[in-house]
Amino acid sequence: MKLTDYMVKTISVEELPLPSSVRKVLLDEGIVTLTPPQAQAIASGLLEGENIVVVAPTASGKTLIAELALVNTFLRGLKGVYTLPLKALASEKYLELRRWNRIGLKVGISTGDYESTGEELGKYDVIVTTYERMDSLLRQKPSWLEDVGVIVIDELHYIGDAERGPIIEMIAARSLRRGYQLVGLSATIGNPGELASWLKARLVVSTWRPVKLVEGGFDRKEYKIYFSDGRVEDVKLFMGNPFIDIALTSAEKGYQVLAFIHNRRLVEDYAKRTSEYLKRRLSLDDERKLRVLAEKILDEVTIRSEAEKVASIVEGGVAYHHAGLSSKTRSIIEEAFRHRLLKIIYATPTLSAGVNLPARRVLVSVKRYEPRLHRMARIKVLEYKQMAGRAGRPQYDEVGEAIVVDERSINDAYRHYIKRSPEPIYSALNNERSLRIYTLALIASGEVSTIDELLEVFNETLYAKQRKLHGIKGEIEEIVYELNEWGMLSIIGDLLQATKLGRIVSTTYVDPLTARIVLVDLKTRGYDKLDEKYYLHLAAMTPDFARNRPYITRSDEWLIDEAYEDIGKGVIPKPPDSEAEEEAWLQAYKAMRILYDWIEEKTEDYISLKYGIGSGDLYNMKETMAWITSALSRILEVAGMTTHSRAYLELSKRIEHGVKPELLELVEVKGIGRVRARVLADIGVRRVEDIVRIGAKRLSILRGFGPKIAEEIVRNAKEYLARKNRI
Repeated sequence: MKLTDYMVKTISVEELPLPSSVRKVLLDEGIVTLTPPQAQAIASGLLEGENIVVVAPTASGKTLIAELALVNTFLRGLKGVYTLPLKALASEKYLELRRWNRIGLKVGISTGDYESTGEELGKYDVIVTTYERMDSLLRQKPSWLEDVGVIVIDELHYIGDAERGPIIEMIAARSLRRGYQLVGLSATIGNPGELASWLKARLVVSTWRPVKLVEGGFDRKEYKIYFSDGRVEDVKLFMGNPFIDIALTSAEKGYQVLAFIHNRRLVEDYAKRTSEYLKRRLSLDDERKLRVLAEKILDEVTIRSEAEKVASIVEGGVAYHHAGLSSKTRSIIEEAFRHRLLKIIYATPTLSAGVNLPARRVLVSVKRYEPRLHRMARIKVLEYKQMAGRAGRPQYDEVGEAIVVDERSINDAYRHYIKRSPEPIYSALNNERSLRIYTLALIASGEVSTIDELLEVFNETLYAKQRKLHGIKGEIEEIVYELNEWGMLSIIGDLLQATKLGRIVSTTYVDPLTARIVLVDLKTRGYDKLDEKYYLHLAAMTPDFARNRPYITRSDEWLIDEAYEDIGKGVIPKPPDSEAEEEAWLQAYKAMRILYDWIEEKTEDYISLKYGIGSGDLYNMKETMAWITSALSRILEVAGMTTHSRAYLELSKRIEHGVKPELLELVEVKGIGRVRARVLADIGVRRVEDIVRIGAKRLSILRGFGPKIAEEIVRNAKEYLARKNRI
């Protein structure tokens, strides 16, 4: 039976069956009474170790439910893990959880370095991770995993996501086998009962929100908004674009607005046009404050083209937000919106999955271009509800409003979105890639050693529950034999063992097919070192890099011509025979050229303008490629392909720092990045010993240094040399 808000009595913090020191932390934070979903979770056995699935609106207090489970586990002498989808969310949660330092609870964070065993994290009582890092820890099996009592899986609805879903599912399945308490949190799940049943959890479903949500639809013909509470609001005609006109109408009322649109170009265009209108109508005080904000962006954002573009727009009290922006720009925009300096943000839906940034009014585009269909299509109700949930700021608003802007009619807005519940979530572990990755991971980590044991683990997944294991045995057997053919598994009777190659593939966290593609290709190329472009292009064609490949646009004709010229020179891998795969090959070529320019020390501005990508896109590309090339280096070393291994190792370091080979030693010193390293190289400083030799006084007069930085760099150089000598 699931409990509802009306079946559970209010609980004050003083009534919690926890030590006074814990209650004091909450009271000091101004938390006196638990919210209805928090009270439900306590009544459902949260503090007795019961598995709990909580489905409740944004800002209803789900995080505190997780914190109480973590603190309760800490008091029992065990550890807790809080896992989330994004690094930014993990960092935000880490800072929030540090308030429990007051009771002696130590909080750590780990969001990368998948090859690290994570043994050092054992000194913490609570570890905050991304899904991917938690998955890697379960593979590496640090000793402290035996002391874990609870795993919190935030944003549980991601289980239906093609990329992250299988990771969450396997974390949950392995946690169930280990007997950990599981706490799953989400604002939007269409089949919460099914997920709770799978996780052997008690279900908490709540509709309580600190700020009432009112939804509405925009009528394009009447130019009015029809709200679910019966209100009808006229929209002023400013520019004839509903998103701009509703945003400006809302701003005139003093509302902050988030407008979600599934297109970066439109997001930027709408922000620019809205800003130009508002600039002429600002008060002198707002004009001054926004000029200061613009100057902050110009001072702190290193990509000049991005800084100048965004700074110009924020001067009107408007901004845009998408994954193509640098993390620095995004954080400045988010902070300015929280402090109400910005009135309107036009954003792609990545913001709704990121940091907590509510607004009085949220505008939602429910249409998105689907490349596979070659047409516009409706988004899922779940996606709409996620964005709509951002409406209403607890500190400022009595009501939050979410408006469907681009449905064909009011009836469609209500029928398809406002009155509908989110779709059921289905397992995303239903593909060969995911099953291949986890089959190898489970065997390589020593968790299983037979097909029957493999099936026992997969039997704990949502995939198995929804499919009733129909046909899965055959799929798993085929994958096992395939991995055996690839030299990653050995089969001796019923016993399955990972080979040395299989173990390193699993440890480095790459898809076994990535390793297979590269090993097969390079074996045909012999043992001589190849062009750097070849190595980069080959890595960009692997499945692990697929989602980072940039689109080929109409302006890329020159790039396509050069790709086919490079084939003739033998500089890059040949294109596949399939026309469909040729598009991926061209995208990989574009990615290679972008990353090649990066390691040749071209500026981010140059790369952004040349290839039409944002700083955030470049960051994601180089981060993913640095991981893949580092992993390939280790895999090729195990495979005995030493020349290619060394080439990939050097590439991974160059991609990480964005430098030519001669600067690799300098960038090992903390405080020296690609720009300072080049300044040093230009005066003949190429080794760390040279930094110590010339001293801080001479360094301080160089561009980008100064006395304080120079002293710090010399100190870091001495520490680097001392470490090197000890090794």
